[in-house]
Amino acid sequence: MTVVPKDPLLLLSLAVLTGYGLGRIRFGRISLGLSGALFTGLLLGMAGGSVPREYFTWNLLVFVVAVGLLASEEIVGAIRLYGWRFPLLSLFVTFAGAATVLVCALLFGVSADPVLVAGAYTGALTSSPGLGAALEATGGNPLVVVGYTVAYPFGVIAVVLFVQLAPLLFGIDVASEKRALQSLRPKEKDRGGCGGSTVFSLASFAFAMAAGSLVGSVKIPLPGLGFLSLGTTGGALLVALVAGALGRIGPLSFRMDAKVLGAFRSLSLAFFLAASGLMAGPQIVTALREQGVALIIMATAAAVVAEGAGYFLGRRLWGMNWILLAGAICGAMTSTPGLGAAIDATGSEECAAGYGAAYPIAIVGMVLFTTLIPVVFEALAFLG
Repeated sequence: MTVVPKDPLLLLSLAVLTGYGLGRIRFGRISLGLSGALFTGLLLGMAGGSVPREYFTWNLLVFVVAVGLLASEEIVGAIRLYGWRFPLLSLFVTFAGAATVLVCALLFGVSADPVLVAGAYTGALTSSPGLGAALEATGGNPLVVVGYTVAYPFGVIAVVLFVQLAPLLFGIDVASEKRALQSLRPKEKDRGGCGGSTVFSLASFAFAMAAGSLVGSVKIPLPGLGFLSLGTTGGALLVALVAGALGRIGPLSFRMDAKVLGAFRSLSLAFFLAASGLMAGPQIVTALREQGVALIIMATAAAVVAEGAGYFLGRRLWGMNWILLAGAICGAMTSTPGLGAAIDATGSEECAAGYGAAYPIAIVGMVLFTTLIPVVFEALAFLG
């Protein structure tokens, strides 16, 4: 019998420590980096470990604020550079994932529970806003959570591996892409502690966290689709991007040293990925036993097709810079773990600019398609 520690802080630290070691192992030119904590967290979770959700939420909030402040000066340039392509990319990616889930569900015969299919879609794209929309549209049907729970880990794994492997599979020179991005958008940056910047401001950072949580909790009514909210991730990212772009709000300075914010980003990323794995691990075992592999195949296929669709549209048709596109694909999937993996894989915080530009419309797409999936699936099943 495998025994794992019960203390959640010890478990998280153990997952991060072992994940760090796993992430440093190289397979040719590829390594997991900080994403290794996700996999070790999953293993510890499958062995019986667990942590409260608050550990995940706290580290997620710190991570999003840190990357938002780091990327705040780049997002305006990213939108000026690619403009309307970001919202179209978001809708295309969310649609591709929804269509794949429907096709797989019909092929594998998961016809008894269309609500389960909608839940699997939200999990495959690792979308908390989509999960909320599905729960609201179905009156809190627990099958939504079951589908999400089974699909989520495999959606996370798919997006983490995608941003790691895409440069190798598609022959992308990441260093050249970073240089090209700088030449496309020359900018003057000052985060070194002079010229109005500060090394670190605890008050400013805490303000962004608090304001982001409040903004994320605001519910906007959408006729026929329930309510839309940005959630913790979207709210915190929006506040951090705006505050960082402004530079100062009253006495609070949001231009902080990049090395300090980078340390916050790396620390919180490792811990929230570890928490994700620990929370999902026990549920994977149960879901595999009760639901079989159909939902897993469905979720993996949906995630891979959505990512591939985003790459084809953004890179092959539009020729978008990979640094921004990697972040935008993760934003189109509303996948914060994917954003962390993209930053880690490319070594560039500017992925967050693409993520921030794609994320808002992606939430609308997720809510729309999550609400439509049960209706369309029942209609197709009836016709079939």
